[in-house]
Amino acid sequence: MHSRRFSPQLIETIEERSDLLGIVSEYLSLKRSGQNYSGLCPFHQEKSPSFSINPSKKVFYCFGCGAGGNIFQFIEKIEGLSFPEVIERLAEREGIPLPIEDQAPQGGGRSASSSRNDLYKVNEAAADYFHGNLLKHPEGARALSYLKARGIQDETIQTFKIGFALPRWDALIKQLGTRFQSSLLERAGLVSRKGGDQTISTQALRCFDRFRGRIIFPIRNTRGKVIAFGGRVLDDSQPKYLNSPETPVYTKGDHLFALDQTKATGIHPLIVVEGYLDAISALQAGVPNVVASLGTALTEAHLRLIRRTTEKLVLVFDGDPAGVRAALRAAPLLMTSAMPTRIVSLSAGLDPDNLIRKSGKTGFLDAIESGRSVIDFAIFHSVKSVKIQSAEGKMAVINKIFPLIDQLKSPVEKSHYLVRLSEQLQVREEDMRKQYGSHSKKSRPNARDKKITPLLEKNEPFPKDQEGILMLLLQDHLDPADLNGQLDLEDFTHSKIKTLISHYWKKEESLWCSSAQHITSNDVTVQTLLSRLSLSEIKQEQIEQTRDDCICRLREKRLDRERAEQFKQLGLQENDEEIHALQRILDLKKASSHLRLAQ
Repeated sequence: MHSRRFSPQLIETIEERSDLLGIVSEYLSLKRSGQNYSGLCPFHQEKSPSFSINPSKKVFYCFGCGAGGNIFQFIEKIEGLSFPEVIERLAEREGIPLPIEDQAPQGGGRSASSSRNDLYKVNEAAADYFHGNLLKHPEGARALSYLKARGIQDETIQTFKIGFALPRWDALIKQLGTRFQSSLLERAGLVSRKGGDQTISTQALRCFDRFRGRIIFPIRNTRGKVIAFGGRVLDDSQPKYLNSPETPVYTKGDHLFALDQTKATGIHPLIVVEGYLDAISALQAGVPNVVASLGTALTEAHLRLIRRTTEKLVLVFDGDPAGVRAALRAAPLLMTSAMPTRIVSLSAGLDPDNLIRKSGKTGFLDAIESGRSVIDFAIFHSVKSVKIQSAEGKMAVINKIFPLIDQLKSPVEKSHYLVRLSEQLQVREEDMRKQYGSHSKKSRPNARDKKITPLLEKNEPFPKDQEGILMLLLQDHLDPADLNGQLDLEDFTHSKIKTLISHYWKKEESLWCSSAQHITSNDVTVQTLLSRLSLSEIKQEQIEQTRDDCICRLREKRLDRERAEQFKQLGLQENDEEIHALQRILDLKKASSHLRLAQ
């Protein structure tokens, strides 16, 4: 991958124009807290908000996992992009043109961002091609009739740009091959290669269309760009559904179908169904907060994606044994996520699509209201699946449910589900509580095996006195000019802290000044430190005491350094009287500094 370089002026302009609050709000729900905003961290699972941003200082920090930085680091981390890709995305968003010299990667190669853009372009072209086949090609009439028979309206077909892949081996290759290289079509997952046979020279013979004779559903990311496709057969042949393979812009388990359509609704909770037509039918019926999981099991990446949009979740599974098994497999992950979730298992033989066609929007919403909590669902279906008359059957259910109860923090909730479980298994509540107590002791980790590392010392410890002064300056609780005559830049010995606090130091006059502009850094550790100190809370009544204590400690350390230096210069001095006199002078100097500080 070729690196790209951008001028500091361009980076600064992009950061100044970008709205950190607006961008972060696209990924998670935020609530105002004084000058800051807080929410559940998108980078780790948590139940209580520990993620904060300060819009004016353009920084974010999570006090739970330690992630922090500016807008560039946020997008890098949440989207998995490189720094040049983030610059390009924000520049495009803010309408900032990139200079020509910044657009060409070194060595004449193509950047990763350019490669991704090529994939977006070819996918969009393919979506247009498939859509045209459905509406205009004679062979698309059968697929169009199938959709109409399923109740899919013309407007919906246009909204989702539903298409049709002709039942031929090379229809797409012939159509798009004149505009795009076969290697790009292959990277996009639109064509496949025949057995790797390199002896055949004709590209058309070596490659063939991946999608043939299928209704095509374009899959889009949250920004509305086509990243992949799903194809459904018109008959009972297998596989019923065929999705694009993983590509540089598409990773299975990282995306949700129709999330680009529902993202801006702000309606809670988000309803996740299994199939494309399930989501399309619900959205068409007027239920705007529905997405589909693209036929894959629910993943942690899905939950992170969902958490950016909503704080509550409803999972809807088909009313067959496979749907129940899928829901039970998802239960541990859902409990770990701590997101309020209900699970709906439809009646036997029903899926959301045919339920809506049969009972309309009202019938679908009624089914949503019948959803159970994750543990209730797991208890109900686990009990149904075993013979609870036997001790073995009871223990099989208990061993499934206890780990889910472990994830609850509230003693009241734990008690509630232990009572429910004892009722369903016909076990005395007292015995159930004893069994859970025994389970908890066995599952509790040994304290000696825990390695506790303070969050602030994950990388390296920062001197608290130096941190304290910098924090007060960053949060405007301390006028830099008040440090004149008290401290100088050399009192800040930690390199990372010194890098930041030097913005308040006027080197030419050796004075502290208030002229520090917006501070940022390309050093991730420095930027994270800046974010943390900018967002750390300090009580108003503690500000003055913190300032005085930190200044006093830093001045004492300076005198200690001076004393050590003086002793060092004396060398192997055996004159105890001289050493004692020097020590006394320094002690008096320290005492006088305390008096000046107290004035």
